[in-house]
Amino acid sequence: MKRITIKDIARELGIHHSTVSRALRGSPEINAITIEKVMRYASERGYQINRNALFLRGSRSNIIGVIVPNIHHSFFSNFVSIVTKLASASGYIVAVFQSEESVKQEKEITKSIIQQNIAGVISSLTMETTDVSHFQQLDSYKIPFVCFDRISPLLSKSAVILDNASALKNVVLKLHGKGFKKMAYLSGVPSIHLFKERQKGYLLGLKEINSQYENCIAITEGFSIENGFEVALKLFNRKNRPDALIFDSHVLAWGALNYLKISKKKLFPKIGIASFGGYPWLSLATPNALVIQQPEEKMAEASFNLLMENIKNPDNCEIKTLMFQAEIA
Repeated sequence: MKRITIKDIARELGIHHSTVSRALRGSPEINAITIEKVMRYASERGYQINRNALFLRGSRSNIIGVIVPNIHHSFFSNFVSIVTKLASASGYIVAVFQSEESVKQEKEITKSIIQQNIAGVISSLTMETTDVSHFQQLDSYKIPFVCFDRISPLLSKSAVILDNASALKNVVLKLHGKGFKKMAYLSGVPSIHLFKERQKGYLLGLKEINSQYENCIAITEGFSIENGFEVALKLFNRKNRPDALIFDSHVLAWGALNYLKISKKKLFPKIGIASFGGYPWLSLATPNALVIQQPEEKMAEASFNLLMENIKNPDNCEIKTLMFQAEIA
């Protein structure tokens, strides 16, 4: 069977082929009725858009780029999964990029996105990212950008975030309510906005309970089981030991729990634990655990919807920051 072309559709519908081309791309220049008529006819006849031809004419692709620091982290993998489903329902394909917490790799990914003329980008920054000029380059190519979870105040872009300060403050209060008074916090580097906000919340919580024990440890080498184990070993071999541990990652919590289980001090059942992620295994692993759950589905939907607004209205789109609350259970 002969492959149907844009000119065939134009001839059958009695409109110019350039109008058909713009309608197939969802151009805002074409009214919704014409777009629907063209799309329906193209679908019924099995028309396939020639993406290479569109690219050569300078048109945007139907690919959305999602950049995450670590795809193996449950929050990021779930986020990608939700965005992929939403994109598919809207006629887009998701290309997933993993920066592996490397700003150098993040910059290379951004170059690739520009070269591929991708429709838009949703990104969470690496723990090394302080200079955001590579993301600002996307403006020159009119590629919409939305930041989520780890953001930078230097980027004047729409963003989807957690109320991190409130989350940590509430964790401190909940642990205190369970009888714990000396809480150590294993966090990330404060140069990253997310960790700075969480550390602020931790200090606010300590102030509210009038705690004299303050111990915030910035993990600079990345979150790993080994780092969680090593930090726990050092903490519990000091005289002024904590009675509870708060983690910015369930990977760190896993490492610390491994130490507590093998410790000759019989610490495991006595120590309070709170961590981002790790549901449901963390609650089952220790009797004194709190899990800080980010609303992954809501954050993913909000990020996708913001990007769609930017794609559809590139010249008249309001910059928004949407903040969500964590659930602590």
